[in-house]
Amino acid sequence: MSRLNRCSEDIDEPIKVVEYDPSWPIWYTADADELSNTLGARIREVQHFGSTSVPGMAAKPIIDILVAPVEWPLAAHDRRALEALGYQYLGEAGVAGREYFRRRGAHDTNLAVVEWGANLWRDNLLLRDFLRANEGAAAEYARSKEEAWQSGARTLLTYSEHKGHAVTALLSAAKRWRTEQPGGRDDPV
Repeated sequence: MSRLNRCSEDIDEPIKVVEYDPSWPIWYTADADELSNTLGARIREVQHFGSTSVPGMAAKPIIDILVAPVEWPLAAHDRRALEALGYQYLGEAGVAGREYFRRRGAHDTNLAVVEWGANLWRDNLLLRDFLRANEGAAAEYARSKEEAWQSGARTLLTYSEHKGHAVTALLSAAKRWRTEQPGGRDDPV
């Protein structure tokens, strides 16, 4: 079995799409506090991103956290500290420039550890901010996610593939939107 196939098997898991849960920001805050207490000054910034960070949006009930360590790539001792918190390390998991961790428990959490200010950092936060500011775009994206799940995309990789075109289109719209904002730029720092 190739490393790519083994990695895909490790990453893939059953998923569901549910209505917005007001507990999601509370869970994010608890997870972010735990990360800050564990890694302290070795974290530059922590952000809630993904659909659970957009009030009112249907989503997989998994808290997505974007983590920018001071030292990039993530130091081995910091990876071990995250594993000690119960996070499973899954390498890049198909996304170059990301170190992916997940923890399944009382509530589920994914960590995307990326370089602060890099494209992955900026694009994920831009998409979140765009969806928060554009109720119509958020509603359309929620519909595409629910349609993917209803059509039988019940595992992470199939679901992600099914809605990939929507994410690409949303990111393009978000980049146009950013340039229309006061002080907007094509490539923010």
